[in-house]
Amino acid sequence: MDLFFGAATDASRAQQPAKVRVEEREIERCASVPPQASTGRGPKALVSAMPSPTHDHDTDGDEAVAVVNSADAVRQSESQYDDYFTWQDGEERVRSIELNLPANDATETYSLLMPKSYDRESESRDEYLPINDLMSTVRAIAMYLVDSPEFRRTVCEDKDNGTMRQLERARNRRNGGDFVRAVREFNQLLDQERANGHVGPLFDKSNIPSDLAIHVIEQTYNRIVAPTVDMLRQYKAFSNNVYGEILPTLVSEFIGRTGITHETMFVDLGCGIGNVVLQVAAQTGCRAYGIEIMKVPARFAKRQAQEFEQRTQLYQLDHGSVQIWRGDFCESSDVHRLLPQADVVLVNNYAFDSALNQNLLHMFLDLKEGTQIISLKPFVTPDHKINARNFHAPESILTVRRYPYWSQCVSWTDSGGEYFVQTIDRTRMKDFLAKHGYA
Repeated sequence: MDLFFGAATDASRAQQPAKVRVEEREIERCASVPPQASTGRGPKALVSAMPSPTHDHDTDGDEAVAVVNSADAVRQSESQYDDYFTWQDGEERVRSIELNLPANDATETYSLLMPKSYDRESESRDEYLPINDLMSTVRAIAMYLVDSPEFRRTVCEDKDNGTMRQLERARNRRNGGDFVRAVREFNQLLDQERANGHVGPLFDKSNIPSDLAIHVIEQTYNRIVAPTVDMLRQYKAFSNNVYGEILPTLVSEFIGRTGITHETMFVDLGCGIGNVVLQVAAQTGCRAYGIEIMKVPARFAKRQAQEFEQRTQLYQLDHGSVQIWRGDFCESSDVHRLLPQADVVLVNNYAFDSALNQNLLHMFLDLKEGTQIISLKPFVTPDHKINARNFHAPESILTVRRYPYWSQCVSWTDSGGEYFVQTIDRTRMKDFLAKHGYA
């Protein structure tokens, strides 16, 4: 399952302050994030040790959750990290550094360690690289979050001595002193731009650049999921609950392929750790819902939603409303309430058995005309023809298109594969009924 959750809040919640809400719905634990508007304010150096998803650490509904910063993420598995930089005689040996962020007085403490197994030629997604993360953050701020061409030139476009070039050179040479000086220079430049009133997003809620949205989602994943990712692999093989993630590149393609906008309602059935729901909400501003049956992924998803909310505040980003809950999507009354309103439904059914796929097909009967269903295996064959024996079957209201995906799109294989977009289209069935006198 693709490990995610999400759901839009109602109008009354949308008026409440943009912070994480954790509520209890019947016997299920839920996490919801209202749609956020930029306030220009942000927490200063918020630090939190991440609770393990194997234990109950549910917060009260009105309790704000602190950001898990880079140094915290490394500290959870510090035995796997080592000093990366070398230092000149007389230089202070720095193991972490503060980076200024767009919100007022907001900083994040970044570790300057790297994994002992680090290899620039073969970087693993489950291996958090704090130095690379810092550099990606600097670039994202300069490209998208400061309205100053001069700042952008100084940080990114000067290929000889710009801030990014200094950071790359220092990282490649393992020169700690030069790296620290470049970070501190960036902090001063950002402070100057803030004083000039130039700090703020260069786009509106419905047009967040995909690489910026993905950066925030990957930061969230690296702080919440990556340190204990092995917990997600504790599942029963060959069951409907096999773990697998759809990666950000493919999620962006889903968004473009189905035309998701800020007006869309998106529902992820079997959303796992919540990365797809969060990315869709961040990238498009849409209402995003998700449900996951497995306990550990559901807890990760809740923590990711909370971290995501705090991170978007640090970057002064708007996002669509998100709601996460644990439950069985076949039995959930909330799912049955949402489906008739859904515009796009995602089902990572790659490992589902035929019985579960049939249950889903009958649930799709509640979908409105034009709703699109994204899946990793088809619910109907492209050559499906309606006849007297099958016109009453759920497949008869679906049309399907097949699309390829390439490597680095899903977690369970390095090879490519296919995904399918089914559309609710009852016209063929109605035409058949009319032609044969059933209408």
